Amino acid sequence: MDFLTQFLLAMSYRRKFKALFNSKAGKLLPVLLIALLVGSASSTVYVYYIANTTATPQTAKVVLRPGGDLSSSCSTYPCASYTAPSTSDYEAVTLSFFPSATSAVQPATYYTNFTTIQNHEATASHTLNKVEIYNIGGATAANLGKITVYYCTIQTDFNPDGSLVTPGNCPGSYSIVAGSSGTQVLVSGASLAAGAKGYIEVAAYAATPIGGSVTFDIAFQWI
Repeated sequence: MDFLTQFLLAMSYRRKFKALFNSKAGKLLPVLLIALLVGSASSTVYVYYIANTTATPQTAKVVLRPGGDLSSSCSTYPCASYTAPSTSDYEAVTLSFFPSATSAVQPATYYTNFTTIQNHEATASHTLNKVEIYNIGGATAANLGKITVYYCTIQTDFNPDGSLVTPGNCPGSYSIVAGSSGTQVLVSGASLAAGAKGYIEVAAYAATPIGGSVTFDIAFQWI
């Protein structure tokens, strides 16, 4: 291609681009180019933060912990076993109880180290909006006497007849009897100071000479 032909082609392209940029579409072209560049930059930053592995996961400030009376499995009875998620916000419990005696004295099983609710904050207190039991199973059995679940602010103990030694330490409770079902609140509005624990304790006995077991879940909400 000779010089004259190249010059004429260049002038032709110049006139076409000039007409394009003077048109409405041409005036929008720079704006579209800038938008594409900004979008590309935003996408790059977004992907960077998603792929960033330096973030530290937050641990729960208030958690549910199984006590020493709970086992991961049971080979002897009576026994209380549990399963719990890594989030530590509920426990699924299977609780067995002694068969009833023929005498007037009912052999009961007491769990004073059943479950704790722990506030891991070093300086801040929290309120337990609800501590509840739900998913009650097996309570239709005729051999069930009563399983009383307590929420206590201080770990307490039981008298031989099943009553609490210091009932003032346990502001909330619910008794599972034959026919119990649904969701039952143990306590609401209980305060947990920084580093403090709330205690869940249990007393259980059967109504007949045949033993048995009941299942239920424990959960809580905090603010």
